[in-house]
Amino acid sequence: MIVGLSERPSGGLSLKEAAVLARVTEKSIRHELAAKIVRPLRRAHHHVEFDPRVVFYLALVSSLPVELPKSERRDLFELLTHDHAKHGNWTREASRLVRGGTVPIEVSTSDLGRTVAERLRLFSRGMKRVVATTEILGGEPVFKGTRVSVRHVGLLAKRDVPMPELREDFPSLSEDDIAFARLFVELGRAPGRPRKLKLIRS
Repeated sequence: MIVGLSERPSGGLSLKEAAVLARVTEKSIRHELAAKIVRPLRRAHHHVEFDPRVVFYLALVSSLPVELPKSERRDLFELLTHDHAKHGNWTREASRLVRGGTVPIEVSTSDLGRTVAERLRLFSRGMKRVVATTEILGGEPVFKGTRVSVRHVGLLAKRDVPMPELREDFPSLSEDDIAFARLFVELGRAPGRPRKLKLIRS
């Protein structure tokens, strides 16, 4: 188990959700699907669902200082998504991943694991807090038990309105609610200019 990923949402993530949570482009994920490296939990027509552990794989590959060939990405994906201790040239050692071979790589997974786990936690818990009914704000998604628009709060958070000010304006919301609202806005549109995965066509 990667450090920090002990808590993650149940069920699958859409392609857009995986991209936003991993901070990569949707095109990068499609490339990994086409290369048969990343495998979805389910595939139906044009819809795919991903295991949340895929988010960590995508975030990790995008953060590596070197580009990985297809075979090494495939081995790394298997290692991370099946909790293997070793796969190919990759070995899991506590909170580190080590790649052997002519150019060894050693990666600490602690910080990234915690960061990804926090995004997954916010997403999982936040989605349970969102409701949309025609009786409240014409169907605009709001936080359960309130008339507070999730999108409105998220846009304010994206504009860097200070957390204390947001808590004062929306006393019924927690800091987690506000952090989720910001994430909700990102999920509602293209995720800005996220990093591209470092890929070698091999």
